[in-house]
Amino acid sequence: MVTQQELLEQLGSPHTRDVVPRLHRFAFVPENMVERLADEALAEEWGKNNFVLRKYLAVHVPWAIEQGRFTQGDDQLYTTAGQLQTRYGTPLFLVFQRIDEPGKSPWRLVAAGSQISASELPTPPETPRPPDLDRGAEIVMSHDHILGGNSERVAFLRDTPPVAQMCAVAGAIQWSLNRGLQLQNWYFGQMNYIVPLYLQSRENITRSPDVIAPIQVSPGNLIVRTVLEPHMAFPNARVAVNRHDQLPAWLLEAWAAYAEAGGIELEDEEPLDAARE
Repeated sequence: MVTQQELLEQLGSPHTRDVVPRLHRFAFVPENMVERLADEALAEEWGKNNFVLRKYLAVHVPWAIEQGRFTQGDDQLYTTAGQLQTRYGTPLFLVFQRIDEPGKSPWRLVAAGSQISASELPTPPETPRPPDLDRGAEIVMSHDHILGGNSERVAFLRDTPPVAQMCAVAGAIQWSLNRGLQLQNWYFGQMNYIVPLYLQSRENITRSPDVIAPIQVSPGNLIVRTVLEPHMAFPNARVAVNRHDQLPAWLLEAWAAYAEAGGIELEDEEPLDAARE
C-alpha cells in the first residue's frame, strides 16, 4: 500500500496554474477515459476536447488525496470523479493502476465510470471553503493590467480618465458584493471569489455582466488584478460547485454560447503572481 504522504509527493505542489500537466505527471490519463466520464455523467457542456472536465479532474483528484478520500487494493488507487454523478444520481469513480517504469508517471487511469468493483469505494472530497469576505474591506486594483493591457474588455471606459475608471470598477465590485452576487472560484491552488461587474446597465442582474473580476481576499483588503469576459470565468467556477446548475444562469449562458462557437481551450487569465504575494 502506498501512503498518503507518498501520493502527495508524487503530486507535487498544489500552488500552480498548470493543474492538468500536474495531474498528468502523477497519472497517465487516456482521452477515452475522459470521454467515458463525459458520456456517463449528467449532461453538461465541457468545452472543446472536454478541457473543462480535465481541469475539474485535475483539481478534484488532488483534493481527494489531500483529504484522504481514497481507497486502495491490488496496486490500485480509487477516487471519485469529484462530485460527478450519472443522470440517475450514481457516483462516478476513477481507478488508477500503479506503474513502476522509469521516466513514466507513477499511475495510469485504467477505469472510469459508475460500475467499479472494489472492496471499499471512496467518498467524494469536500470543496474547500474560501476565506471569509469582508464586504467593507478596501478594494485594491492593478490599473495597468485591468484597464491597460485588457482595455478591450471594457472598451466603453477607454476614453475615461484612469482614476474614474478605477472608481467605476471598484464601485461595481462593491455594488455586487452588497447584493451577494459573488461566486466561489478556484485559482492557483486555493479558493477565492469572482464578482460580476455591471458597469453599463443594472436593469437585469440575471443577464450577463459586462466583465468579471476575480477577487483575492487578503488581510484588510480585496485584491483585483484583472477583469475577464464572462465566459472566461466558467472553468474555475465549475471546479467550485457540485453541479453545473448551481452556477448562475448568466454564466451558463455565456459559457454555452462560447462553446457553441467553437471556443478554444482557455488559459487562466489572472497574472501568475496574484497568488504569490
